[in-house]
Amino acid sequence: MSEENNGSEVFSKIKTHFPPAKIKKIMQTDEDIGKVSQATPVITGRSLEFFIAMLVNRSGHVAKDMGCRRISGEVMKKTIMSDEKFDFLRELICGENGKVDGDDDVAGASASAATATTADEDE
Repeated sequence: MSEENNGSEVFSKIKTHFPPAKIKKIMQTDEDIGKVSQATPVITGRSLEFFIAMLVNRSGHVAKDMGCRRISGEVMKKTIMSDEKFDFLRELICGENGKVDGDDDVAGASASAATATTADEDE
């Protein structure tokens, strides 16, 4: 239950918002998507904010357990590999063979958060 309280605390601190117009433009690059309702990009952006907050929060806990003060690509890789909620990202890290690559950098979303500091440093 304390994890739920901690999660809602993290989500209440989110100040970054993704512009709905940009999200709508990205969605409409897919040929299968026709018209997009006004609420859809807003909901998608908010969901993205929650996802990133959860990934960074869980990575902060992993970094703390590893004795690190920063969230590196390696910490995010370990978070994705150990947490079932991020299992859909594993093929980005592992490739198609399902095995973790040795020294490769973490691709995609984790690269942008590689230099994020843990919540403990901010306090």
